[in-house]
Amino acid sequence: MNVSELSGAQLDCWVARAEGFRAEVVKANGMEFCRIDVETVGHQFYQPTQNPTITAPIQFRQRYTLYPLDEISSKGAGTRRVWIAEAQMNPEFHDMFRDEQPLVAVCRLRVAEAAAAGLIDLARAN
Repeated sequence: MNVSELSGAQLDCWVARAEGFRAEVVKANGMEFCRIDVETVGHQFYQPTQNPTITAPIQFRQRYTLYPLDEISSKGAGTRRVWIAEAQMNPEFHDMFRDEQPLVAVCRLRVAEAAAAGLIDLARAN
Protein backbone atom coordinates (compact mmCIF):
# COMPACT_ATOMS: atom_id res chain seq x y z
CA MET A 1 0.00 0.00 0.00
CA ASN A 2 1.28 3.44 -0.89
CA VAL A 3 1.32 5.82 2.08
CA SER A 4 0.73 8.81 -0.22
CA GLU A 5 -2.65 7.36 -1.18
CA LEU A 6 -3.90 7.00 2.40
CA SER A 7 -6.52 9.51 3.52
CA GLY A 8 -9.44 9.96 5.89
CA ALA A 9 -10.34 7.16 8.28
CA GLN A 10 -7.85 4.77 6.69
CA LEU A 11 -4.97 7.15 7.38
CA ASP A 12 -6.28 7.79 10.90
CA CYS A 13 -6.29 4.03 11.61
CA TRP A 14 -2.75 3.53 10.37
CA VAL A 15 -1.58 6.42 12.56
CA ALA A 16 -3.36 4.82 15.51
CA ARG A 17 -1.62 1.52 14.83
CA ALA A 18 1.72 3.31 14.51
CA GLU A 19 1.01 4.80 17.94
CA GLY A 20 0.33 1.36 19.42
CA PHE A 21 -3.48 1.35 19.50
CA ARG A 22 -5.78 -1.42 18.31
CA ALA A 23 -7.75 0.36 15.61
CA GLU A 24 -10.40 -0.33 13.00
CA VAL A 25 -12.47 1.63 10.51
CA VAL A 26 -16.15 1.73 11.43
CA LYS A 27 -19.16 3.36 9.82
CA ALA A 28 -21.32 5.67 11.89
CA ASN A 29 -23.95 8.12 10.66
CA GLY A 30 -23.07 7.34 7.05
CA MET A 31 -19.39 8.20 7.51
CA GLU A 32 -16.24 6.22 8.16
CA PHE A 33 -14.24 6.78 11.34
CA CYS A 34 -11.24 5.24 13.01
CA ARG A 35 -12.16 3.64 16.32
CA ILE A 36 -9.49 2.76 18.85
CA ASP A 37 -9.74 0.54 21.88
CA VAL A 38 -8.28 2.28 24.93
CA GLU A 39 -7.68 0.11 27.97
CA THR A 40 -9.79 1.02 31.01
CA VAL A 41 -11.70 3.59 28.91
CA GLY A 42 -13.25 1.68 26.00
CA HIS A 43 -13.77 2.67 22.39
CA GLN A 44 -13.07 6.19 21.14
CA PHE A 45 -12.98 7.87 17.75
CA TYR A 46 -9.45 8.83 16.71
CA GLN A 47 -8.94 11.53 14.06
CA PRO A 48 -5.36 12.84 13.96
CA THR A 49 -5.89 14.11 10.41
CA GLN A 50 -8.43 16.58 11.78
CA ASN A 51 -7.39 17.13 15.40
CA PRO A 52 -4.15 19.00 16.10
CA THR A 53 -4.26 18.06 19.79
CA ILE A 54 -3.53 14.49 18.67
CA THR A 55 -1.10 15.28 15.87
CA ALA A 56 1.01 17.98 17.56
CA PRO A 57 2.40 15.68 20.28
CA ILE A 58 3.31 13.12 17.60
CA GLN A 59 5.10 15.79 15.59
CA PHE A 60 6.96 17.03 18.67
CA ARG A 61 7.94 13.56 19.96
CA GLN A 62 9.10 12.33 16.54
CA ARG A 63 10.89 15.67 15.91
CA TYR A 64 9.21 16.33 12.58
CA THR A 65 9.73 19.62 10.81
CA LEU A 66 6.59 21.12 9.26
CA TYR A 67 6.74 24.07 6.93
CA PRO A 68 4.66 25.68 4.16
CA LEU A 69 5.69 25.93 0.54
CA ASP A 70 3.94 28.11 -2.01
CA GLU A 71 3.99 26.32 -5.35
CA ILE A 72 3.62 28.27 -8.55
CA SER A 73 1.05 26.79 -10.89
CA SER A 74 2.47 25.40 -14.12
CA LYS A 75 -0.34 27.14 -15.99
CA GLY A 76 0.45 30.54 -14.50
CA ALA A 77 -2.80 30.62 -12.53
CA GLY A 78 -1.14 31.72 -9.29
CA THR A 79 0.20 29.82 -6.32
CA ARG A 80 -1.10 27.20 -3.95
CA ARG A 81 0.18 26.44 -0.49
CA VAL A 82 1.26 22.93 0.42
CA TRP A 83 2.70 21.73 3.70
CA ILE A 84 5.80 19.61 3.97
CA ALA A 85 6.38 17.30 6.93
CA GLU A 86 9.94 16.06 7.12
CA ALA A 87 11.75 13.63 9.42
CA GLN A 88 15.12 15.34 9.65
CA MET A 89 16.24 14.32 13.13
CA ASN A 90 15.85 10.54 12.85
CA PRO A 91 19.20 8.88 12.04
CA GLU A 92 17.54 5.68 10.72
CA PHE A 93 14.70 7.19 8.69
CA HIS A 94 14.51 10.26 6.51
CA ASP A 95 11.55 11.07 4.32
CA MET A 96 9.06 13.83 3.66
CA PHE A 97 5.41 14.08 2.71
CA ARG A 98 3.46 16.99 1.31
CA ASP A 99 -0.21 17.82 1.37
CA GLU A 100 -2.47 20.84 1.33
CA GLN A 101 -3.46 19.91 4.89
CA PRO A 102 -0.55 20.05 7.37
CA LEU A 103 -2.00 17.38 9.66
CA VAL A 104 -2.33 14.93 6.77
CA ALA A 105 1.33 15.43 5.84
CA VAL A 106 2.40 14.72 9.45
CA CYS A 107 0.15 11.64 9.64
CA ARG A 108 1.51 10.18 6.42
CA LEU A 109 5.06 10.72 7.64
CA ARG A 110 4.28 8.95 10.92
CA VAL A 111 2.83 5.94 9.09
CA ALA A 112 5.82 5.75 6.73
CA GLU A 113 8.26 5.96 9.63
CA ALA A 114 6.44 3.25 11.61
CA ALA A 115 6.33 0.99 8.54
CA ALA A 116 10.06 1.48 7.92
CA ALA A 117 10.77 0.59 11.57
CA GLY A 118 8.64 -2.56 11.30
CA LEU A 119 6.05 -1.36 13.82
CA ILE A 120 3.19 -1.78 11.34
CA ASP A 121 2.66 -3.86 8.21
CA LEU A 122 0.97 -1.82 5.49
CA ALA A 123 0.35 -4.97 3.46
CA ARG A 124 -2.04 -6.17 6.17
CA ALA A 125 -5.70 -5.60 5.34
CA ASN A 126 -8.02 -3.80 7.73
